[in-house]
Amino acid sequence: MIKSDVFNIKNYEDTKIIELKPKLGRNDLCHCGSGKKYKKCCAKKDEEEEFIRNRLDQIETISDKYFTVKEYIELAGYPLRKFDFFLIELLNIAGSILYKYNKTDKDKSKEVIKALYNYAKDFYSKCIKCEYECLKTPEKNISFKSLIDKGLDITSLPEELQKQTSMSFFYIEFINGLSFKLEEELGKEIDKEIANDMAATAYWSIMDSIVDNCMGECGNECLVEHEHNAYCSFCSFASEHLPCPKKGNISYEVIKESEKDMIH
Repeated sequence: MIKSDVFNIKNYEDTKIIELKPKLGRNDLCHCGSGKKYKKCCAKKDEEEEFIRNRLDQIETISDKYFTVKEYIELAGYPLRKFDFFLIELLNIAGSILYKYNKTDKDKSKEVIKALYNYAKDFYSKCIKCEYECLKTPEKNISFKSLIDKGLDITSLPEELQKQTSMSFFYIEFINGLSFKLEEELGKEIDKEIANDMAATAYWSIMDSIVDNCMGECGNECLVEHEHNAYCSFCSFASEHLPCPKKGNISYEVIKESEKDMIH
């Protein structure tokens, strides 16, 4: 099993960013107990939290808005595999959280996303060599004892992930590790408590996406077929379509695939 730090997950209702505050007049005493007037104490902070909460409540379709397909290819190169497609979706979820909290500028956000990319690819490379072979035998029963011993409350997870299979084991370790890395990177630049809030929000957003999309709609295709070609999937996901080898816009040699690997 790949060893990783246990991320101290706080569920949405426990995160400071959506903690409900009493309605106060600006001249009332602040709810924090400081004895100061609300307008001179927590008003600005509460307004910022409400602004972020409203942003987080906005439904957003996953796209390459925050980390583009072009940027991913520049970083990863070819070939593009199904695991890469899984990863670029998660990186854009993380990017949306960075944008909505607005605690890092665009350049720093890109650095953080690249750090998440490097962590994820390293995790994946170790996973495919691991003796447990979680991705080769996704439905195999596997004990969650090691996760529980680390302090993870399995019962807090969505029901779909509580089933003790290799696939669930991979998802749990991967999401925890990615979230921990996000908190670590953000903690270098911003208040650690805010970094934890952002990482926790990203954790549950990614968790929801995996349960609803990967497990619900796609049958875990990206991981079951993690080594398969994903060039056409990236093309469909991109803001601008990729050069099409079937139309002669790019050679199969460049993308390291063959015609039979293309969807259309």
